[in-house]
Amino acid sequence: MQESAKVNRIQTAEPQDENLRIAFKEALAISNQHKGRSNLWGSLIILSNYVVIAGCIAVSEYSVKCLNRRAVWGIYSLMALVISSRLRAFEHMVHEASHNNLFTLPCTSSMYSAPCTSSTTSILAIPSATLTWSGSSTMGSFLIPPSASRKTWLILGLPWTGWFQYEYVNTLFTEFWMDSSCYPSKLIYWIVVLSAVHFSDRWTEFGWYYVIPWLGIFPILRWWAELGEHVGMDMTKDFGNSRTNDRFWQRWFFYPLNDGLHAAHHLNSQVPCYRLRRAQAELMAESTAFREKNVLANSMWETYSQIYTCTTIIKERVEGGFG
Repeated sequence: MQESAKVNRIQTAEPQDENLRIAFKEALAISNQHKGRSNLWGSLIILSNYVVIAGCIAVSEYSVKCLNRRAVWGIYSLMALVISSRLRAFEHMVHEASHNNLFTLPCTSSMYSAPCTSSTTSILAIPSATLTWSGSSTMGSFLIPPSASRKTWLILGLPWTGWFQYEYVNTLFTEFWMDSSCYPSKLIYWIVVLSAVHFSDRWTEFGWYYVIPWLGIFPILRWWAELGEHVGMDMTKDFGNSRTNDRFWQRWFFYPLNDGLHAAHHLNSQVPCYRLRRAQAELMAESTAFREKNVLANSMWETYSQIYTCTTIIKERVEGGFG
């Protein structure tokens, strides 16, 4: 009787698996239409990030001249957040470069890797399948069935302890300088930048507009963003293995350059970020499996609500969930 039931389960599962394979091939064919790299778009993205950072500095410095102290601090805080989000954008460009999506030819350029001090080698070393963060076991702790209070600590408590700043310096920052790629361009880049800061006597401004956003805010933003992509998802499947985070604040502060369209990216990592939104729209319109399995979070609050209530499934094991 038990063997008969087992056979029936296998017979039932095989058509479903075959249907999913067919659906995956169809979705992949849709996304393949959006492959194609552009030197122009890659260059414009790099330039746009520098323009936004320069604009933030100009706004903040102008406010010092004409506003009261409280308003100046408010504007600076907002500008520092925006600058940190652009460092996230630079990091995502490193991620794109690791997939050879940024330019028509493979390119490791200090113009997009040096500001966030990340290299394509260190980005590729982050195994998303195991949810580690550049060798850290911190995110992996989500895979140990934790209590709700532990999840609260990892989301809201740990980021304020300084742990992620310490870890960033000891992992990505160190790997960036030890990595042989981009030499000597990244060395020249920082020699030019630091020389300009020194001879113009702008060390104070360098601290406010780079060091604080880069080391104070950026590591926390990237931790929260990484959590929102895979935790609480079933990563054993072709569909629904990554969360889509796609609202205004998510796009700007956590997932710039369409990084929030992570389900579409995981379906086909060869689609460049500047073509990903159209690919996502067509997948939602034409692929029933992608549309039905796509997990959308309309805010970071909704993202973390899903993390609390959904299970994380890795390698056919259910870990870290409450459901």
